[in-house]
Amino acid sequence: MLRLRKLCCCFAGDEISEGNEQEIKNSNTSETVMTLAKTNLTTRRKEEYHKKLILSVIETVHLELGTEYEILPTGLENSKRVTKDNCVYVGTLEKQGNLIVNDILLPEDEKGAGKRHFMIKFNKEKQNYFLKDMGDGMGTFIRIEQPLKLKNSYIISFGDSHMMVNIENNLLTIRFVEGPKAEHKSTYSPEDSPIKLGRLNDCDIRFEDTSLSRNHCYMYYSDSWMIMDGDGKKLSTNGTWLFVEQFFEIYDGLAFKAGESLFKAKIIQDFNNDCNV
Repeated sequence: MLRLRKLCCCFAGDEISEGNEQEIKNSNTSETVMTLAKTNLTTRRKEEYHKKLILSVIETVHLELGTEYEILPTGLENSKRVTKDNCVYVGTLEKQGNLIVNDILLPEDEKGAGKRHFMIKFNKEKQNYFLKDMGDGMGTFIRIEQPLKLKNSYIISFGDSHMMVNIENNLLTIRFVEGPKAEHKSTYSPEDSPIKLGRLNDCDIRFEDTSLSRNHCYMYYSDSWMIMDGDGKKLSTNGTWLFVEQFFEIYDGLAFKAGESLFKAKIIQDFNNDCNV
């Protein structure tokens, strides 16, 4: 497999309805009736919203299956890396000197795992978690299980193949950088949509690779270029994957692999009265 390297390395409810003393004159009796409209005037509640990320090991060779890691906006819960920088680092290296390098350790004999393999960062502005490969090891890959908008320089992987995406003036160009079709390049217009990849004879890009499904994945144009795993009804057996070279926003249920392990993300929404993130 190609050793892919990276190319470039509170919600605060401040709304207060202030009640004002209002003088309401009764036109019939000329009496002044004092009414006090007080709505949420007594205290300002700083109820802040944040998300908790649970990372579960769902497939593995060396880690313990079912292991869960609880990640907060400040970082990994009970991490030995004491720095609270809104980041979680994962890899095989525990220390550099006396400095703790990673929050989550991958086994040193984990095939394809890097010393600092991937990171998860909490973005305060977007109030969500983001995943990124660190460029060490054989890559971090998100499994595509729902339609994904293609962007320039995306690397899509399936079987032994890795293809790079380029989009210009609605023209989609894909170039294979690894695998049986290495250096093969094709360009498609929206009128060519959909473009099917797989083992069947009617696929636009056909493979002999037995690890691929008959209809493995397809790309289509719908206001922008998209990619989806499988045939639209059923996902492929071994998956279509996006190399996480740039920060990718984590959603509930997202699955990704690093080394020989497959992780799944679960996002839990919490409401705290005092959340310092």
